[in-house]
Amino acid sequence: RAVSAHQLRPECRTCVRSRAAMKRERGRESGAAGYPVAKEADEASARLALEQQTILRLNREGPMNPDTKAFCGCFASLDLDNSWDFAQFKQGFAIEITSMSDELVTFDMSGIDPPLANAFRRIMIAEVPTVAISQVTMYQNTSVIHDENLAHRLGLVPLKFEPDNLEWRPADSEFNESNSLRFNLHVICHQGKKSVYSRDLKWQPWSEAQALQFKDDPPIPVEPDILIAQLRSGQEIECECYCEKGVGKEHAKWSPVCTAHYRLQPLITLTKDITGDDAERLKAVCPMGVFDIEDLPKGGKKAIVANPRKCTTCRECLESFNGEEQGLVLAKHKQHFLFSVESVGQIPAPELMRKALRKFQDKCETAMRVLESRAEDEPPE
Repeated sequence: RAVSAHQLRPECRTCVRSRAAMKRERGRESGAAGYPVAKEADEASARLALEQQTILRLNREGPMNPDTKAFCGCFASLDLDNSWDFAQFKQGFAIEITSMSDELVTFDMSGIDPPLANAFRRIMIAEVPTVAISQVTMYQNTSVIHDENLAHRLGLVPLKFEPDNLEWRPADSEFNESNSLRFNLHVICHQGKKSVYSRDLKWQPWSEAQALQFKDDPPIPVEPDILIAQLRSGQEIECECYCEKGVGKEHAKWSPVCTAHYRLQPLITLTKDITGDDAERLKAVCPMGVFDIEDLPKGGKKAIVANPRKCTTCRECLESFNGEEQGLVLAKHKQHFLFSVESVGQIPAPELMRKALRKFQDKCETAMRVLESRAEDEPPE
């Protein structure tokens, strides 16, 4: 379910339309000769306003129009309704998976505003729960690493376990089999030196019931060869680790992603044909291989945009080549995002996306309930 601002505030849409009608009436009163000219100017201004809402232009100095107008009546004088519309959003929104594995998912998200795309990114980083070591009871530590540093290193070891199998532990409650896991670490170096790795963490079930519940997929570190400490002859580490469910906004050890980032879809247009030596120079100045050469039927060469997604908008094509004078237009689509999500390993990247989308849906439903409750509490006019 979704609701636009104008479903809550219908007077805004009326205001936009009334101002536009008044403007048209003033144009007609100015005379039949001047009205067509004014109308053409308004249409050109409207096209420019719509383009600036969706296209980010770049020149040698940098972005020219990075902002996007969110106020519903900002284009009322041009007879444009800038209000958010759910039906229009539903028709234009799309997600296209470009590559997918357990470690990495890349996809295109289009037809959505930057705040919503960034909210999805932040949910994946900070609000999808995982399981990590939360408390360490140290029985013996004669290594060179202090107890606090050792406990911190243990907490950062990612654990492969489905967090939905555990309950949330209240701050004042004890660890038990319903809200936590338990690992033991006991390594002794008898002579020479010995490395302590994540594979030395051994799961210790709280009870036979828990051991039976997770026997087919027991909790283990994501990678067995994570170095925790190094011991010399006679040194020993013995501790007990308690794991619980948490989220990344509380501590980074619970964040399920290595990186979750996006960039805007590059839009590169050649408004004029770039041929001959100029085409060769344009291809040579681009460090990312965005441009290529196409042979013309009657001989000669012409530059084409072969790999627009590789563009990093370094603007070498504008600075070293003077692309603006040659008809090269460098831009980005403000509502088309190229996402890359890399999982740490606790949760496969495709499942991480599904969990983030469900969390996003829960947030939207909470916002709807708050808005509806406020609307009910408002006194009638």
